Amino acid sequence: MCEVAAVLLKGYGLLRKKLDKVKDAQRWKEWCLPLARLLFSAAPDDEHREAVIKMGDDLASRNLIYPAHICYVVAKLELGSRRHFQLIGYDSVPFGLTVFVNPIMRTEMYEYVLWLTSGQAQPSFQIFKLCVASRNLFFGSPELSFKYCEVITRAVITFPDRVTRSLIEHLLLLSCKLQNKNSEEPEWLLALRQLHRTTLANANVSDDPEQHMVSTSQRFRVSEIQELKHDPPNEPIPELQPPGPEQLAELEALLSSRYQLGDLLGNGCFGFVFKAVRIADDKKVAVKVVKKSGFTTTMKMPGETEELPSEVALMRMVSEPPVCSNVVELLEWFDMGHQFVMIMERPSPSMDLLEFMELQGGSLSEAQARDIMVQVIRAARHCCERGMVHRDIKAENLIINPETLEVKLIDFGCGELLKDTPSKHFFGTIFLIPPECLFRGEYMGVPATIWGLGILLYHFLSGQIPFIDIEQDINYGYLNALPDVSQECFQLLMWCLDLNPETRPTFELLARHEWFTGGSSGQSPAQESSGH
Repeated sequence: MCEVAAVLLKGYGLLRKKLDKVKDAQRWKEWCLPLARLLFSAAPDDEHREAVIKMGDDLASRNLIYPAHICYVVAKLELGSRRHFQLIGYDSVPFGLTVFVNPIMRTEMYEYVLWLTSGQAQPSFQIFKLCVASRNLFFGSPELSFKYCEVITRAVITFPDRVTRSLIEHLLLLSCKLQNKNSEEPEWLLALRQLHRTTLANANVSDDPEQHMVSTSQRFRVSEIQELKHDPPNEPIPELQPPGPEQLAELEALLSSRYQLGDLLGNGCFGFVFKAVRIADDKKVAVKVVKKSGFTTTMKMPGETEELPSEVALMRMVSEPPVCSNVVELLEWFDMGHQFVMIMERPSPSMDLLEFMELQGGSLSEAQARDIMVQVIRAARHCCERGMVHRDIKAENLIINPETLEVKLIDFGCGELLKDTPSKHFFGTIFLIPPECLFRGEYMGVPATIWGLGILLYHFLSGQIPFIDIEQDINYGYLNALPDVSQECFQLLMWCLDLNPETRPTFELLARHEWFTGGSSGQSPAQESSGH
């Protein structure tokens, strides 16, 4: 510390001669001399170090980032040992492409300096370096990405007990994707494989993430289902006005022999949803009435000749036994010519998740978010296993029983078949558009779903949607640092929001993530509900 103090005094002595010409010279005087005096003090080592850290925190609070760095380096303060100390100088996570580079470079320099003085890399920083590696691949720099993978690997093998298995799997997925299949694997990649085998053995898991590199969507073939496609509308569609007396009378006449129609639950761009009761057994149901329009698509189910509205067909696909308890079940449907009617189960009591979050103060606790995400992942996986993607999984399209916290996925109006080839158009809520759709003009169903689950998880934890103006925010957006969430939760969030779709987690990898399998509450998504 005395050596650093001597350098500071010498530098400041040279600077004093040019105070009138140096920008912010007065600010140097505010911190340079007090810090030098502190470093020269003869206090015991522990007290000395704590005083230096405290000064660093004070300087950082006044946005004097450079001198704060000096304090932290002198004290050899590990990244992440303080809540705000993940990226140097930032309390939030600069996610956007334009704002991401400088904090990463600054923090990487800090890690390098600490490595020079301690010989140790920084465990909590590796997730950010992995983000850099994946982004380099996404934007066409595979060589640089591969080098990053090597650097990260050489770091994590020095502290294997301080990194999660999922981070190792994420790193291995990316490294294997970049490795030339015709060349011999480097020693560091072999070491990473061995580390992964060890972590699997310790966790009593038998699996290899490489088998998940092929998208789940490639397991499905949709050639038997013929769909008539229409491009989605370019302009926002206004919500329909509530139905008039004639429409209500027509609907009641259709349903009167089997259902007793109740109050209006809600309405959207294409239809309305009513409460109802099935007369035969008093079962509570929801009646969704959808107006046919130029945007209504149809498809033929396998083995059938009749063309069905796509939403009906998709709901029939996910409602075939065995059903999933986290997906609302279609009981029956009717074609009224100018509109179609779907009868669905209606849990009671229930509300949409957005309303539930508002009752909790706008966001969920980490434990609540984990319990609910388990169910949402199970629902999304069930849809994909039935050969379709929902494309609009958001809080408003999830209903929850506030007493049991059981969740069900609803509203399949934006869904489409899960295909082997990329889709060109994203028909869903704009803030769920995956980045590959913006940058490449196409996307695959499963990775896009995983991206949407990352958006949903962030919304649960922060009460905020991370990307409202998607193009603007992907370039300039910040994420709240979420200082109260666990490391496992934050890593899962950043993995789902990987810009590179090929290296996002699959449902299989999500199912065994430590945030679910190691948590004290909730069920792993791999543990299916009864009847599924």
